[in-house]
Amino acid sequence: MTQSLRFDAIALFAVMCSACAVDEAPVGRTALRPAVVDDLTVRAWSDGDVALEVGGRVLMRSDGAPAFAVSYEETVRSAFGIWTFNQPGRATARPTTTVSLAVEGDAAVLRAQGPEGVSTLRARRVSRDEVELRVSVQMAVPVREIGVRFACTPTSHFLGFGEQYNAVDHRGRHVPLWVSEQGIGRSPARRNAFSGDHTTTYFPVPFFLDPSGFAVALDTDSRAEADLCADDPTAWTFSAQDTDELVLRVYTGPTVADVMTAWTRLQGRTAQPPAWAVEGVWLGVQGGPAPVRAAVERARRFDIPLAAVWSQDWLGRRKFGAGNVGVRYRWSVDETWYPDLAGLIRELNAGGVRFLGYFNPFLVPEQDLYDTAVRDGYIVRGPNGAPAVFPISVVTGGVLDINNPAAVRWFQGYANRAMDLGISGWMHDFGEWLPHDAVMSDGSDPRRSHNRYPERWQRAARAALEARHPDGDWIMLSRSGWLRAAQTSQVVWAGDQEATWDDDDGLKTVIPALVSLGMAGVGYCTHDVAGFSGGPSTKELYQRWVELAAFTPVFRTHEGLQRATNWSWDRDDDTTTHFARFARVHRVLAAEIRALGDEHQRTGMPIVRALALAFPADPRGYDVRDEYLLGDALLVAPVVEMGATSRTVYFPAGTWFDVWDPARRYDGPREVTVEAPIGRPPVFSRAARGDLLGVR
Repeated sequence: MTQSLRFDAIALFAVMCSACAVDEAPVGRTALRPAVVDDLTVRAWSDGDVALEVGGRVLMRSDGAPAFAVSYEETVRSAFGIWTFNQPGRATARPTTTVSLAVEGDAAVLRAQGPEGVSTLRARRVSRDEVELRVSVQMAVPVREIGVRFACTPTSHFLGFGEQYNAVDHRGRHVPLWVSEQGIGRSPARRNAFSGDHTTTYFPVPFFLDPSGFAVALDTDSRAEADLCADDPTAWTFSAQDTDELVLRVYTGPTVADVMTAWTRLQGRTAQPPAWAVEGVWLGVQGGPAPVRAAVERARRFDIPLAAVWSQDWLGRRKFGAGNVGVRYRWSVDETWYPDLAGLIRELNAGGVRFLGYFNPFLVPEQDLYDTAVRDGYIVRGPNGAPAVFPISVVTGGVLDINNPAAVRWFQGYANRAMDLGISGWMHDFGEWLPHDAVMSDGSDPRRSHNRYPERWQRAARAALEARHPDGDWIMLSRSGWLRAAQTSQVVWAGDQEATWDDDDGLKTVIPALVSLGMAGVGYCTHDVAGFSGGPSTKELYQRWVELAAFTPVFRTHEGLQRATNWSWDRDDDTTTHFARFARVHRVLAAEIRALGDEHQRTGMPIVRALALAFPADPRGYDVRDEYLLGDALLVAPVVEMGATSRTVYFPAGTWFDVWDPARRYDGPREVTVEAPIGRPPVFSRAARGDLLGVR
């Protein structure tokens, strides 16, 4: 898919700093009379500089003429759910301006006069009891892109931007924000047709948090971009296309906890799953009733707390070549593989085990859904009026028109049939593939609908699940999202990691993904043990991934694409014994995890936390990518290097006790190299505890 667009944009720019002197006007310019509304003050100078402060704390300040124009041609391409936006000939101009400042109602209003007319910045408190400002920018003429520019000081840091895999603090990076496939493999050295890069992600969010005590969200459904002191080391920028008004929500803190509480009122806080989903493991099993029964029996024999079996191939199995095995894109049980699924589920339920399935929004001609979707208008169409079809994996197809209420009801009929069989929930996959040039049934702009697609796709499932299970006894496992997505999500998994130790897309990327999801309003996160694509996985990799899973909110396995050659929990008795022990560790922690889930519902603080959320005054922890906190009480430092039997741990301030040997204690802040053989991942508690010592 390719489309060329002409953008002639004017962007109003303001610049933020954490501590700026604003009382004195430098020589050669005049200070205007400040606009003061309660504790909000906006100052301006005759040369166009602007400063915004709250309660005497300066938050925003400009660096000269606040407006400039952007023009470029844009070419958009997509392949396998990954998007490329090229802008050759990009040109900018910064005209001089005349600035005026006034109070209008509850807002401080800045107007800048330039050659194109008057541009307006309006700032106001959302309410007296909120730590939130609404800062809006409107341009003098219709535009396709608006941006804002902020000062990058030596203490500026940028945590967040939704699910990110290769960094926690994004200072020095350019981050495009558009819902996309992560890509199968992200290493620049091993590019292929399915590859992503270090910024492609299923769950981008135009939001960042600075641990000094403020945050900024760009309130838009349009494609957005952030430049974080990369192109210009003195400034960072936010911009968005296809909007008449750029709206920023500035969370003024002053604490990180204040920011997270206010921010997640907008973004949402993921729903609580049922207790069983946290207390036991979810085993990914495929192949029909015999493998399912064999897995359950082995789990019981090794005393594994088993919550659920999830079988993506209840819909059928597809071979992708090169030994890769996946799922068929349909919405009904494949009776060849599962001839009496309802009976199998009743059998599992009698033993306290739930059955989870799989859905995605693809409609492919080889399956029974396609003709109905085309006939009744349930499939997204392209500019030519025909169904918008594209290569998906080894097949070609399109996606459900999620903006069409009739199409949503059609899908929900299949979801209800699945629940008639006894299915307790499912992996609600994908949501990233809506074409940018689609023709939606409701006439909406596809470039805005694209980023909203995941939330709408998940809302369709959640409505069906809640109607059937008003007591909350249901599971929806999703991977994609955007702004406000956590209002709908329940359990979010970290996507399709490679079954490797790879720096770009393997085990090492799980921890950054989980902590950044936490800042995006996700309380209950999980990941594939041990990866999805690539591989095959090894015994050591599998065991280290299991150790990580024990200390995350939901413990769930996946057989991966290379299911025949990947290592698995039941490959040998030693692996199963190791798996069973850490499944029981997870069960011991379940009550603690659920209490943290309650805290998440009250405050917005995630269960899995970046060190900076608990220790915002410690810059050393801002970009720690291989450690995290479970709540505030447990410091988890998994082993993510092949062959390692020790690792260096950064201990934040305080005293930390080894959970496997409470006699060992470490005082932070400092780094210490600790022993870490398989079976003893480095985990530390603020208080000596013995509840994990007896787990065998």
